[in-house]
Amino acid sequence: MYRSITLSGLVATGTTTAAITLSKKYDLEFHYAGEFFRDYMKEHNIPLYDHSKVPDDLDRQIDNQLINLAASEKGVLIDGRYIGYLTRDMNHVLRVLFVCDEKERLDRALNRDGQKETAEEIIKREEENDAKFRKLYADENFLDPKFFNLTVDTTYTTPKGVVSKISKEFEGI
Repeated sequence: MYRSITLSGLVATGTTTAAITLSKKYDLEFHYAGEFFRDYMKEHNIPLYDHSKVPDDLDRQIDNQLINLAASEKGVLIDGRYIGYLTRDMNHVLRVLFVCDEKERLDRALNRDGQKETAEEIIKREEENDAKFRKLYADENFLDPKFFNLTVDTTYTTPKGVVSKISKEFEGI
């Protein structure tokens, strides 16, 4: 039986939209790794695509905090790029991978309010995140479906449909 949920995926696959709804629906404490890193990078004048400039110790510290939250008895919902991989051995955690057609997700990202990144910068950011993960943890794809209980393709699925699929799995329906 699941008590916590992790959501992982590339930029603009819909993790945060689903996280907000699911955390309210199940009264789960919501933690969002991306928000912390965005704030840190803005505060230190680091472009989002240059994750290599974030100190490795800080990455590990945040990841360890999220791992500890997921391991706790309390139900939580964590939205984070690496968190599905990092909780891969926790049977009480529903690990959900979000995937989406690249053109669709880049269109979504570029049409967000306040968007300041180019498509090239978004792709570079994803490459930097992958390189950072491989440096810190393992030389493997942290978004490989084998690490997840459920994969949801959000290309043509509405946010309501995404939440419904995740809810069915979480509730064991």
